[in-house]
Amino acid sequence: MDEWGPVVETIKTIHKIGDDEITIVLSPCCFRLTYGEEVYVFDLEGRPVFMYFDRQLYERGLSGEIVAKKWISVTPPRRHLVRIMDRDVKERILRHSFERVRWMLEETGFDHPDPVVKRVYRGDIQRLWMEESVFRRIYRPISILPPDQYLSLVFQPLEGCPYNKCSFCTFYRDREFRFKGLEEFRRHVEEVVNFLGRGISMRHRIFLADANTLFADTRLLRSYIETVLDYIPRHDIEGFYSFSDYFTVYKTEEELGMLRNLGYKRVYIGLETGDPEVLRILSKPGPPERSVNLVKRLKAAGINVGVIILIGAGGREYYRQHVENTVKILNSMPLDRRDIIYFSKLKVREGSEYQRIAEEMGLTSLSDEEMDRQIEEIKQGLRHVEPPIQAIYDIDETIY
Repeated sequence: MDEWGPVVETIKTIHKIGDDEITIVLSPCCFRLTYGEEVYVFDLEGRPVFMYFDRQLYERGLSGEIVAKKWISVTPPRRHLVRIMDRDVKERILRHSFERVRWMLEETGFDHPDPVVKRVYRGDIQRLWMEESVFRRIYRPISILPPDQYLSLVFQPLEGCPYNKCSFCTFYRDREFRFKGLEEFRRHVEEVVNFLGRGISMRHRIFLADANTLFADTRLLRSYIETVLDYIPRHDIEGFYSFSDYFTVYKTEEELGMLRNLGYKRVYIGLETGDPEVLRILSKPGPPERSVNLVKRLKAAGINVGVIILIGAGGREYYRQHVENTVKILNSMPLDRRDIIYFSKLKVREGSEYQRIAEEMGLTSLSDEEMDRQIEEIKQGLRHVEPPIQAIYDIDETIY
């Protein structure tokens, strides 16, 4: 890690050009430049994170992946989404961004001594390519994250999924499930922290991957958390987060309370559906009522939840019972405004087990319009006193 001191205060400059302004902000977490509708955001190591120009947003992960997004409509929510794989296209996006930022810096005469300014001005794309190979050495692929965790700091104490049989999920088919030993995990944390450098200041949440971190023995999970805290001060961390299933994980309220005291803030649970028949199509154990028991224990321990619903599961043939029984289960959960219900539209991957089951059963996939209607019907059936946050979860957006 470079021994650069952190930015200790926010520095802002505004430069008028005609009817528009160039605004440059160097803060303790990032370096941001805007001109008209253009926006460019870098971490304090000079890595591009957000690039907005020509009415399109480009998000770049630490992995080097770039996702391009453009809103088509707000109601219903429609976005044009492309994961950019071609290296030449990525280079054009990066080169354009660095050239525009260089122009802004020259036009304003912004010349702060913080090294991030010089790094961004140089626009060393070859360095970014090199970092991609470093990323692949210290991480297994980060296959999926909840939408509110894309800017988290991810560690992988577990790899893969202990169940890994859901018919619709192909995220972890490329790896065997295993726990990292504590020394191996310590090396992993150290490598990640060194790789992030000052860029770590942009990431205040810790996500413990992969698919089901709560599956770990509580004492082992505590050791994983304490290892992270050896490298990152507790006051710099907003909280710890992870996925959990509801059919292999059983932790007492006391165990969960201990995790809460260590900083655990939210657990994400793939409910998918409240209907037992649809669960069988998804090759997922039930009964769905077990999810309610887990949520009750989590909430009693002071840990918030994110509940994921798979929209379109079971197709048109199971539409009605999927809606009605999912609403029933969600209303049985003590959810409030600190929780999230995510609606994830089913995407049937070629060659997946779900595709085979759907063909055998003659299931009819829902159109986008039917999925939107299913989301609205579930929303209208919810009866929580303090409504939880409700949001769309597009798995193709995942970037880290």
